[in-house]
Amino acid sequence: MARARATRGSVAAAAAGACLLVALAGCVAIPTSGPINTGDVVLTDPGPAIDLANDPPPDGTPEEIVNGFLSAGAAGVSDEFVVARKFLDPATAARWDPTARVLVYPLQGGGPEIEVREDGTAVVSVPVEGSLDGDGVYTEAPTGAQEELSLELRRNADGQWRISALDDVVLMSASSFANLYRRMPVYFASLDGEQLVPEVRWFPTVRIATAAVRALLAGPSAWLRDVVQTGAPDGTQLGIGAVTVTDQVATVALSAEAGTASESQRNLLLAQLDATLERVPGAAVSDVLVTVGDGGPWASTATTVPVRDVSPPNGPYVLAEGQLSLVEDGVVRPVDDAADLTGRAVHDPAVSLDEQVRVVLEGAGQLLALPTGGDAPTPLFSGTALLAPSIDRFDWVWTGERAPSGGLTAVSADGEAVPVAVDWLDGRSVRSMRVSRDGDRVVVVHTGVSAPAVAIDVAAVVRDETGRPQRLGDERLQIGAGMDDATQVVWVDEGTVAVLGRSGSLTLPTIHLVPVGGPSAALTLVDGTESIAAGRGDRSLYLTDTEGTLRSRQGTSWVVVATDVRDPVFPG
Repeated sequence: MARARATRGSVAAAAAGACLLVALAGCVAIPTSGPINTGDVVLTDPGPAIDLANDPPPDGTPEEIVNGFLSAGAAGVSDEFVVARKFLDPATAARWDPTARVLVYPLQGGGPEIEVREDGTAVVSVPVEGSLDGDGVYTEAPTGAQEELSLELRRNADGQWRISALDDVVLMSASSFANLYRRMPVYFASLDGEQLVPEVRWFPTVRIATAAVRALLAGPSAWLRDVVQTGAPDGTQLGIGAVTVTDQVATVALSAEAGTASESQRNLLLAQLDATLERVPGAAVSDVLVTVGDGGPWASTATTVPVRDVSPPNGPYVLAEGQLSLVEDGVVRPVDDAADLTGRAVHDPAVSLDEQVRVVLEGAGQLLALPTGGDAPTPLFSGTALLAPSIDRFDWVWTGERAPSGGLTAVSADGEAVPVAVDWLDGRSVRSMRVSRDGDRVVVVHTGVSAPAVAIDVAAVVRDETGRPQRLGDERLQIGAGMDDATQVVWVDEGTVAVLGRSGSLTLPTIHLVPVGGPSAALTLVDGTESIAAGRGDRSLYLTDTEGTLRSRQGTSWVVVATDVRDPVFPG
């Protein structure tokens, strides 16, 4: 059997060599005085790199055809895969769905390898950093992941080699993916209508607003479906081909099905569209105009709108000198109405968003409530080896046993304990978990003897009509698969968690930013990092080390804020 092998870098070089970058630059004045504020920032991109594909070479060898096809497929987002289909025979070109899956390979470690065999089969082996499905859901791949793709080639009537069978997939380098796709949230609403809950998706920069609205109208993924709602009536689609953005106004024309929406549905859908489109990268949308058929624009009649990405009012809280304390402007101040904890082996405090419910663990298995007014701590729940607590927006305190199959438990402020059913944790040990501030999602770090040894999953919180937790959804979203170890997780914002652990070549644990659907990124290492906390946004990250030093993130550095403190935490 004769074999021909392309070099590792040939495909990557061909894709990278077909890019034209159009850059716009401007000058702005940098203020030197005034208050420092925080808020959402939507960046206007100067424009992505535009990938250009080449037609099949005349009398190209099978290796050249496969190589050229892979490069054209990576560039296909820009030309709707017109050139890529020229490498296929007509019947295959008609069947091939390049939007079904994108495989992203890393910048380091080489690109795809091509092996062409005598029977006309080509096997493409590629390292995988992550994959994107047809709905825009990104899944990070485990370290060292590889995939093999099989393509069949045959000569056409003109004697030219063409691909006659292949998978519905496109290969793309991480750099091309970063140029051609953007991460953005698509918003749905909590069942009580109080919160907007995001689902992170990735869309091509070409017509990104249109893709985002189509995803919104199609509804949430299976893992989130049981705990959110949408104002879009069944069957609602875009009434015309695209969402247009002119003078920062996004115009959305909906199909006739939207006209059946009730007033409350209409208000909810308007809130979803506003929140989604105002965060379209590069578009700078400030207003959304929604129409159905020949009718005039919709106007919201809601007196209140769902909130999103709630920011903690204060923080971080810490334990210092036997007191629950609050760090403000670099000063550690004991909380006036908190009980004296001197002499108690307490750790891992938690505070509710309204700061009225406060708890702390004592020893390995005692959950204590810290009443306001300075009253003595009261036992709330007992166990053997309890997880660090997390308090949701309904004031349920979440904890659980660390032992295999120990399970999760939610405890009310008056001591009612409710087991939370989680079938997929059977045989697994939970290391850390946190409920999101919208109350509809929980992130769990768990381990077991089976693969993956360490896993990080996000699941929906299913509640009864009073808000009492019942179970976690059977479906869940795996994130942070590129991490080799993890010990603690906290929510950074509505679509990102911070995880303390190791990945790649790291030998010591550090903080990683892990999107709820996206590639993880390790931050600067601080030796001895022991505990982490986050307010809202990646500039609100804090850590403590084994010496009790509290640091905050400033740029790429960690700056000392306080000493002799432990276990930082933000409300919620």
